[in-house]
Amino acid sequence: MGEAGRELPGLARRLVRVTTADEDAAWLKELNDRHGRHDDHLKERTVAKQDPMHARGRKWWRTHERLRRAYFRLVRPNRAGVLFAFRDPAVLKGGGPLPSTTNQLEGGVNAVAKRALDHHRGSSEEHMRRCREWAVYMLAERPAPWRSSRLNTGGRGRGSRPGTTGPCPAP
Repeated sequence: MGEAGRELPGLARRLVRVTTADEDAAWLKELNDRHGRHDDHLKERTVAKQDPMHARGRKWWRTHERLRRAYFRLVRPNRAGVLFAFRDPAVLKGGGPLPSTTNQLEGGVNAVAKRALDHHRGSSEEHMRRCREWAVYMLAERPAPWRSSRLNTGGRGRGSRPGTTGPCPAP
């Protein structure tokens, strides 16, 4: 791996430590400087005649396609104005700072939903959807399962009775 490939992961890891406007400007400057140093490297092409084993019907392709893709995964969100969305004052109107990662989701809400789906492998798609909804609903601050007729009856609008096909909450 060349110098360009070694620099990018370190730069990406530093992104989550950005907390101020000065830091994000410095981070973007470093990303642009890196692009200036390695632009020619990212633009390199391989022609099918040079490497016929990997041509797969193509006349040419980017030599460092994966590195280029990784670079643009940092550039595109910045161009769209969402790279530093966790610092946006409009988003922060509720109070403290937002996390710059989604780790809380991966270990919390998503993990519960995935576990529920693992426990119900082989069920119909509709049943798995309702199971996931129920699992996430029960994570609410004050879930009231007896009030949620949609979740208890599968959308039929009446209380769950024996013999019905609606999901039943676990005790």
